[in-house]
Amino acid sequence: MTSAGLPRQDLPLALVSFNVGVEVGQLGFVALVLAMARSFRALEVRWPRWVQALPGYTVGTLGAFWTIQRVALMVAALR
Repeated sequence: MTSAGLPRQDLPLALVSFNVGVEVGQLGFVALVLAMARSFRALEVRWPRWVQALPGYTVGTLGAFWTIQRVALMVAALR
């Protein structure tokens, strides 16, 4: 019995099933975003310039935050 409460022989199947489920969910999300982008183009939806730039700034800000956070944790661990 593992700490996850599964018999040892069922653990590989459980891990593979979990990973496949995560990947299928990610593919579904990407398909949804692409379908929305295509429908916006077909409907000729025009967003203001600041709305078009918002996703890029959001991703960049989160990436910078997480980088700084992890570097601070590594520096703290070295002390």
